Amino acid sequence: MRYVYLDNAATTKPDERVVEAMLPYLRESYGNPSSIHNPGREVKVFLEEARETVAGFIGARPSELYFTSGGTEANNFAIKGIAFNNLGKKDHIISTPIEHSAILDTLGYLQNRFGFKVTYLPVNRYGEIDLNYLKDSITDRTLLVCVMHSNNELGIINDIQKISEITSSRGVYLHCDSVQSIGKTRIHVRELICSTASLSAHKIYGPKGIGALYIRKDTPIDKYIHGGKQERDRRGGTENIAGIAGFKEAIEILNGRMDTDIAHYRFLKSRFLSKIKEQLKDKLIINSKESDNSLNNIVNVSINPERIMIDSDALIMKLDIRGIAVSTGSACTSGAVHPSHVLKAIGYTDNIAKSSLRISFGRYNSEEDVDNLVSALEEILRS
Repeated sequence: MRYVYLDNAATTKPDERVVEAMLPYLRESYGNPSSIHNPGREVKVFLEEARETVAGFIGARPSELYFTSGGTEANNFAIKGIAFNNLGKKDHIISTPIEHSAILDTLGYLQNRFGFKVTYLPVNRYGEIDLNYLKDSITDRTLLVCVMHSNNELGIINDIQKISEITSSRGVYLHCDSVQSIGKTRIHVRELICSTASLSAHKIYGPKGIGALYIRKDTPIDKYIHGGKQERDRRGGTENIAGIAGFKEAIEILNGRMDTDIAHYRFLKSRFLSKIKEQLKDKLIINSKESDNSLNNIVNVSINPERIMIDSDALIMKLDIRGIAVSTGSACTSGAVHPSHVLKAIGYTDNIAKSSLRISFGRYNSEEDVDNLVSALEEILRS
């Protein structure tokens, strides 16, 4: 039986070309890019070529891109780096309650250990913020606004350009968690006027353990990891060259097929929504917004508690037994017994939030996968 993997927002299967691109940097080209001998210099040249490739994909200068161990480190780097640079100057940060835990936990740390004040903007039924509320929340003590480009559970895409117009006019930095957006929608960081933006390779058919942080030129930010002069003395530690090779290849593949991928996701999402509206309309609640400002690869649904009482963990296990993988939300919070903080923030009760499923489509999924999922849900919810 072919296993149906529909949890691509958690991680994607690496493209075989990505794996092949990594192997030479595990076997032959293993030099340290900080070394001045020939093996080191060769790898250093490749490192800067990769930086140029990844930076170019998001509209950044190569000098503005810093490789990290992934999206979580990139988010920590941006928020703590800007906050610590402003210690004793400004102490107010604005964010939303539906951010990834890498953002929320970092903000909580700054609050509890360093006395920063954090304002969480309310969101509507689909996770969108009120721009007027954002304007009114900025004070002369505000140093940073953290708003994700797209939400990892609902798929909503925020209007970062309008948000950045507000922050830049008030002299406030803007950090944009772009981990879920890359490869699913167009991002040009200079047009969006982001101060910083985080990226991750394993969401785009690349390897785990490698990501990047865009830092706009002249954005003051403290060094995050000490212990070396790597990454232009902003992030110590020998670069993960094999991972970077995989990241570069994943980006090059996207350059040639991103529009095809997006159209594929759109088709699968449309098919899934059409089928559940027809076959499960009274048993499921659709939480994701059906519009152009929502990612095509993510659909979030909840079991209607007025019809069926089943928590999402039990449902996921029943689907897994049938050879189908979906999730309850962010993989970084899986295993937690509390309801999704995202669904709670948009106004859902505990019962609805606890019975949510996130279906996320990928490059290797087919319409048959969608049909199998709907059939399995019908069978489970009927029993």
